[in-house]
Parts: sequence; structure tokens; C-alpha cells
Amino acid sequence: MSADVLIGVYPPAELSALRTRRRPPAFPFAEPGLTLTHLGRGAVWLALRALGLSRGSRLAMPAYHCGSEVEAAHLAGVELDFYRVDPQLRVDPEDLARAAAASDATYLISCFGFPMPELDVGPPTRRVIEDAAHGLCSADGHGRPLGSRGDAAVFCPRKSLGTPDGGALLLRGEGRHIDAVAGRPEAGPMARSVASLAAARAAMARPRPLRARAAGAIGRASRTDAAAREGTLTETVIGEWGLQPADLDAAARSPSRLTVAAVKRVDGETIRHRRRRNYLALRDELAELTLEPFRELPDGTCPLYFPVLAEDRGAAIAALLDHGVRALEVWPVPHPILDRTRFAELEPVRHGLLALPVHQAMREEHVEIVIRAAKAVFAPRAVPAIQPPLQ
Repeated sequence: MSADVLIGVYPPAELSALRTRRRPPAFPFAEPGLTLTHLGRGAVWLALRALGLSRGSRLAMPAYHCGSEVEAAHLAGVELDFYRVDPQLRVDPEDLARAAAASDATYLISCFGFPMPELDVGPPTRRVIEDAAHGLCSADGHGRPLGSRGDAAVFCPRKSLGTPDGGALLLRGEGRHIDAVAGRPEAGPMARSVASLAAARAAMARPRPLRARAAGAIGRASRTDAAAREGTLTETVIGEWGLQPADLDAAARSPSRLTVAAVKRVDGETIRHRRRRNYLALRDELAELTLEPFRELPDGTCPLYFPVLAEDRGAAIAALLDHGVRALEVWPVPHPILDRTRFAELEPVRHGLLALPVHQAMREEHVEIVIRAAKAVFAPRAVPAIQPPLQ
């Protein structure tokens, strides 16, 4: 089966969610203390440097993570104390408090744009890094933008805005700022990234011949799609560790000029409205497939995608491709320094969690395609049984 459309998890080039220069851009792109970087992990690298976290420092880090943030801290020589996250992806508040009290700084992560845990950091010498790579345009229950509370906050415009690259670091406190590493990304990779975003836009276009040609071209060229069909996707996408400091310095360079121009025009309200609308449509039809904390959408949350726990994730991702939906594995392998046996409660999530698209470029017909595809692939079953949350 070959679909004549292809809907990815991350947005394609999407100009309708950008506004003119005459209006202020969304948080954090007009904030003092903001540094734009080539990649999100480059922003983490600069955050550690700006807060003086290096060899001899201790950082509290969640056991459920992507791995690139851990790699940055590991390369900086920082000792890591992992705190527990339960099988429903809820942070254990007691273990968080334990790790935070014993550390120089605490790293908090927003999963999929949902609010990160509250933390009373205690003495002023203890710092907080908010990882809002999934949380651009999201706010917490008090209406505060994610990334507005900590000493440093990390963002990833590339994941949310359809830009060819982009990370961002916001440092809070008077006079706090750090420059990006000198240089910009190479022109060749950026040109390929722009072409990919344009093709993804065409693969969602209304004229059927255009989208069919674009979807077919992406399918033929995509290494990850081929790996998904072969059942080797996890091995293909992993590669955030085994790096050198020079790799992090390259990630901490300034982003492409196209990204710099785009973030100045971000319409956060439009993006949040569209993503919430699309997420709620999926939730209303597919709630039984996701974890309990993600069956409700808190006020202010701008979801990055809709998480689904699959019994056979590899087969599900391959089958979704046949329906024109390009799902994504969610953090399938933690950083190698994590003791996976100590945090074995997370293994079902590592092996089963995938993401369905809800991004702002999706129209009603795209949402319907995703819902029909998920029902065809997953019905008639509910979310797999997993261990109960920590008490």
C-alpha cells in the first residue's frame, strides 16, 4: 500500500504561523539573555558553561531523557545523579527533591510540551536548567511560559517551527549572556534541510498529483523511512553520544540566517491554538492508546506531538507509513551511563512509545488521516499494561 500523502511529526516549512516584524515574537525570542545556536544540544553545552557547571559539579537529571543533554554534561565532566520517572512519565517528587538537594544544579525536562515539575530549589547556590526543547509556546498552570523560571532554559525551534536548524538558550538574571561559538553551519547541509522542509510541505499539499509526487520522492530518499520498513529504525536514529567537545562547539554555533529571520516572526498564539486543536481531536478518538497523564491537555500547553504506547512499535511505525503518517520513536535508548537495570520501570516506554503528528501545518483533513491510520494500525486494542506508577 502506498499513500499519496505524507504527514511527519515535525512541521514542514509553514509560513502562515509566522507574523510580521511589526509585532513582537513569541517567548523567548525577544528576551534579553537569549542566544541562538545551530542545534539544541549546543544550547545545553552553552548553558552548562554559562552556569559554571564543569568537572567537579553535580547535576540532577531525569532518568527519562533523550541522551543529547546527558552527553553534553558528560563531556563537560559533570557528575550526574539521575532521579526517577515512573512508567507513566511522571517525575517522582521525592526522588527529585533528593537529587536536587545533593546537586549543584537540577535539570528539568518538559515531555512533549507538557509542564515540567515544580521544584523548590532551596539555597540560592542551587541552579535550575529548564529543558523546553519540546515546550516552545507552552505555558504552565500559572500561565508562565515554559523556560521562564530557571536560571537557564533550552529550546529547539527546529522541532517546532519548520526551520532548517536551530536551538536557543535563555539565561535569566541581570547581565547574564553568553555568545554562540563563532561560525555558522555549512551551506550544503542547510540547503538539504530547506529542500527537505519544502518537500514535506508539498507532501501535504491539496493538489493530489503534487503531494503524491512529493510523498513518493521522500519515501525513496529517506534513510529513516527505509530503516522503519526494515525494522532497524532505532539503530539508525541513535547517535547523540560518543561525541567530542568539538562536536558540541559546532552545535553551539549561530544558526542559519533563515532560522534567525524566522524566529523573529513566530506567532506563538496561532501555533498553540492549532496544535491544541489537533491534539484534542486525536485525544478524543485515541485516548486509550496514550499514557494517563497525556489524556488531558492542561491550559496553556502547546503539545509537540501525541504519544502512543505500542505493543510492537517497529511494526506500527512501518504500517503507519503505508497510511501516509510518519511516526517517530520517542527516546528509545537512554544515554549509556544510565544504569537501565536501576530504572527498569522505564523499559516498556523505551521500547514502545511513538509520536503521532499534531503540528500547526496540519489541516482538518490531515488530522483525519492520522486518526484513521492509528485506528487501522492499533484497533481494536487499548494501551498495553505497564507497571503502576511509583507511590
